[in-house]
Amino acid sequence: MLQALLREARIRKTIWQRRLSTYRLLHAQDSLPFLVMLGVPVLCIAGIIIFAYVGGPRITPVDTNALKREVARANRRENDLQCLAENIYFEARGEPLEGQYAVAEVTLNRTQAQHFPHTVCAVVHEMRWDPSRKRTVADFSWTELGGLSPQDGPAWKRAMTVATAVYDDVHDPIAPGALFYHSTKVRPGWARTRTAIATIGNHIFYR
Repeated sequence: MLQALLREARIRKTIWQRRLSTYRLLHAQDSLPFLVMLGVPVLCIAGIIIFAYVGGPRITPVDTNALKREVARANRRENDLQCLAENIYFEARGEPLEGQYAVAEVTLNRTQAQHFPHTVCAVVHEMRWDPSRKRTVADFSWTELGGLSPQDGPAWKRAMTVATAVYDDVHDPIAPGALFYHSTKVRPGWARTRTAIATIGNHIFYR
């Protein structure tokens, strides 16, 4: 009886081992097409990625610092031209064109001189202490009158044209090296210590 049971157990074990082997073989054969179909898109995607990184055009990253510097330079230029044109307009719009160029040159020359501010707007709006009048005065008197605004018209357009030409250094200097000027109607004390280089319209220009 015991031997019969042992024999039955061995037979059943062998049957189940064969069934399991057969099932694995059949399952593997059924899943092969599926695996092939799944592998083809994966290979295609991998090929596209490799081509994009190796053979495709390279995109140069934007230099944000350089872009910021360009924007800052453009803003600086716009502000400089506005201040320079305003000084030409209010100081010399009734003067000959050469006199307007000379006023623009004085303004820009001061930005390169030792005892003056180094930006156009700072030069135009500079204030100094006047011992004789015992108060702070402006180098360009129109700036003491508050928020003046030029009227849009031929005089302002001409002032902006002159300002742009002098700022971009595309016009031959009228008063080379000039740092000061005054009206021909007055004779300030500082003029005795300066060298006059040109008289244009109603202004005398000095180094």
